[in-house]
Amino acid sequence: MTELIRQFANDPAVQAAAVLVALDFVLGVSAALKSRTFRLSFLADVLRADVLGKLIPYYAVWVAAEVGGDFEIPGLDLGAVKAVAAIAVWAALSGSILNSLRDLGLWKSAPDALAGSDPSSPN
Repeated sequence: MTELIRQFANDPAVQAAAVLVALDFVLGVSAALKSRTFRLSFLADVLRADVLGKLIPYYAVWVAAEVGGDFEIPGLDLGAVKAVAAIAVWAALSGSILNSLRDLGLWKSAPDALAGSDPSSPN
């Protein structure tokens, strides 16, 4: 298990997601401080929404693809599933980052489809 966690942490897709989580955290806190809506509960929300809600499920998909080895489901490539899951995580985190940029006034015309608030986050 320790070896899988080490490999997961060294995966470039995971490292990219970790950078996006950190950027989302910094921009989100900055936007909340600017708008004077910052609450400590937002810090827990980052852990819940981004780490538990995105990275942990991706870890499950990643492990399934890595340890699947010769296991094959007809018509389903586990490597492709892993890649699609990584893209979904990146897209969700990017949307949150774009929302923070809009809240900071750096992209005021951002459409809700790209930069709308996370429906699971507190308002």
